[in-house]
Amino acid sequence: MSAISGMNISMKNNNRRVKREAFSHITGEYDTESKGIKIEPVSEETLKEIRVKLKKQRQTLLKRRLIGFGVVIGLIGAVIVYSMF
Repeated sequence: MSAISGMNISMKNNNRRVKREAFSHITGEYDTESKGIKIEPVSEETLKEIRVKLKKQRQTLLKRRLIGFGVVIGLIGAVIVYSMF
């Protein structure tokens, strides 16, 4: 048990997070402003264009999947029918 506690103490002493500014929000030692995600306002036209583009992408993906699924089912059916004769 003492070896484990010694290891934990050594890890705590070697902790470099308090010396780095990147981890200041964790320790709370540095008074820096939050650089969180900045959200810029977007026009309704741009949002509408994005929605239309995403809808087209989803439709083409659905068509590709349906075609692929149909080909696979057709091949499986052909193998089953061929194996019967």
